[in-house]
Amino acid sequence: MTSAPPLKTQRQQCWAQRDAYFACLDRSGLWLNGLSVAGHDAIVALDSSKPPVRSETDPGLTPDERNRLFVCKQDLESFQKECLASWVFHFSMLRVKEMQTAHLVEHQRKKDEALRNKGGSDAFWDKVKEKTQK
Repeated sequence: MTSAPPLKTQRQQCWAQRDAYFACLDRSGLWLNGLSVAGHDAIVALDSSKPPVRSETDPGLTPDERNRLFVCKQDLESFQKECLASWVFHFSMLRVKEMQTAHLVEHQRKKDEALRNKGGSDAFWDKVKEKTQK
């Protein structure tokens, strides 16, 4: 037996809770509740379909880490209460993928800018330009 899809008002409540949860994560510098990713290599290596989310009961966490990683716990619980579990999963994985993509785009932009500021050129495109002008 299947359940009926959420009504418009239920979807709007879900989206409002999602937005509140994601705003809390943004303010706290977290990707998800229990997930803080730092450093280019860690972001590149991250599998957005299975992010390494820490558990609040992880004995390896210090009290400070626990407080920092799980500051949005109430917002997450509201999000989970208002949305279908599949939607919570979908929106969460989408957030991780979008944040990963945004980081990679920004990282490449900075590399390109640094190359331009050094007076360097893109050797590949210079060769292409040379060959097409002959």
